[in-house]
Amino acid sequence: MVLKQGEYIMRFFLLLILVTVAGTARAADVDGLWLTENKRAAIHVTQCENGRSLCGSIAWIIDGGMQMDVKNDDPAKQNTPLCGMQILYGFEKGKAAGEWVDGKIYKADDGDVYNATVKQIDDTRLRLRGYVGIPLFGKTQIWTRVSPADYPRCGA
Repeated sequence: MVLKQGEYIMRFFLLLILVTVAGTARAADVDGLWLTENKRAAIHVTQCENGRSLCGSIAWIIDGGMQMDVKNDDPAKQNTPLCGMQILYGFEKGKAAGEWVDGKIYKADDGDVYNATVKQIDDTRLRLRGYVGIPLFGKTQIWTRVSPADYPRCGA
C-alpha cells in the first residue's frame, strides 16, 4: 500500500493527538498524597467539595516536626493542630492539563499565606510555586507522590 504525502501528514497528526490525549488523561490526576520538598510533611491533595477547584491538607508530619500552628499571627489560632489543616485552597484549573492557578498556600513555617500555582510534571511530581504579587517573586518546590502506607495519616 502506497500512501500519499497528505495521508502521511494526516496519520502523523492523528497519532500526535492520540499521544497528547493519553498523556493529558494520565497527568491530570493530582489527587493523592504528596511529600513536600523538605520531606517534613505529606499533603493530601484532592478536588475541593465544589468539584471545580483544588485543595490540600496536611496528612502526615515528620516525627519531631512542628505540630501546632505556633507561627500564626492570630494568638487564638496558635494552639490549632497542623494535622488535618487545609493549606492549599482556591485553585482553579489552568489552561494546560494538570495546571492549577490563582490559589493560595498557607506556609505554617512562617504563618503566612501566599499566592500559588500547581503544575503536575508527571505521575510522580508536582511543581508548586508560592509567590507574593506575581510568580516572578516566589519560590518553587517539587513535591513527590508517596504511598499512604509509607506515610500514615497523622492524628490516627
